[in-house]
Amino acid sequence: MTHLTLHTGYQEEDTYFMKYKLITHNKNLIDYTEEEKVNFMLKDEEENILGGLVGHIDWECFFVDILWVDESLRGLGKGQQLIQEAEDYARKKDCRLIRLETFSFQAPAFYKRLGFKEMGKLEDFPKGYTHYYLYKELT
Repeated sequence: MTHLTLHTGYQEEDTYFMKYKLITHNKNLIDYTEEEKVNFMLKDEEENILGGLVGHIDWECFFVDILWVDESLRGLGKGQQLIQEAEDYARKKDCRLIRLETFSFQAPAFYKRLGFKEMGKLEDFPKGYTHYYLYKELT
């Protein structure tokens, strides 16, 4: 048997290699799509970013990775506008779902008002808060 050693740390090229190997394995088991990354940004006239949504599409699902709106724009419907843009884009790309994660100190009520359903939660993570897993079917 080959002698194995455990290496601790982070190497970008090692991470890419492992991701490639996992994707190759998955492609042998199920239909696989190429991931598409997309951003929707709110910028002022000087091109300063005042909000945005970062996401990616994979397996007929739009994953919201980040949604952020500057405090000066909160309460003006900009977050809802960004979610709507993402949903419209996801539908054009034939996505069946949109998914995201949020914490109790962030915006679970906001997402639920927009039609997202809770598919799970992890209580007391981080300590004293709840981590929510939400989705919305795109029909």
